[in-house]
Amino acid sequence: QNGTELGIDCGGSMCSNLCAIEIQPVTTLWSRSFAVAGGVYNAIAYIENKNDAAVQIFPYEFRLYDANGILIARRGGSTVLPPLGRYAIVETGIVIGDSPVARTTFDFTSAPVTWYKVPNEQKTVKLLSSSIAFDATSPIPKLTATLKNTSPRLSLDNTVIAAILYDADNNAVNVSRTLVQHLDPFASTDIAFTWPQSLTSTVTRYEILPIIDVFRAR
Repeated sequence: QNGTELGIDCGGSMCSNLCAIEIQPVTTLWSRSFAVAGGVYNAIAYIENKNDAAVQIFPYEFRLYDANGILIARRGGSTVLPPLGRYAIVETGIVIGDSPVARTTFDFTSAPVTWYKVPNEQKTVKLLSSSIAFDATSPIPKLTATLKNTSPRLSLDNTVIAAILYDADNNAVNVSRTLVQHLDPFASTDIAFTWPQSLTSTVTRYEILPIIDVFRAR
């Protein structure tokens, strides 16, 4: 702490790292799991980051429990967390065996992590989705869309895209994810999400949520 930092190598006007006292906890708004085939589930955590800062590697863990509160599956991973927004973290293909899932929890598992200030150009880059269509008539339901990189200068790499399907009561009925490995400035690409068997609920709305790797947007 030899300048304008608020702490040792963090905070202030000259340091790219934020101090822990500047950070609000990331909120898990809801987490659930959905059956996609016999004994296989997809899990989602719908989270909100209220900080004007990003995390490059944020480890997490899903835990799935049966009706008796017994832990029947766990799945860990890590994500980039962009600044200021709501994001969906999805894990697919979780094998749980014979007991159906009754409860799903989600936690970030590494603390503290390093929070970084992000240049405004990287922070404000957006992906726009259009031509969204859902085909429920096929034995394999499919959601398709077109994504466009709105930046005139930045290429995007390793963008994780989550899809949430909702029924008429605005309840989530299933989720999936895909990966867009590279997208040039102002470029568009078609994406698709599939489920291995017919859904038990009628889908009336869709939400497509990208997690942009702001550290690799250049």
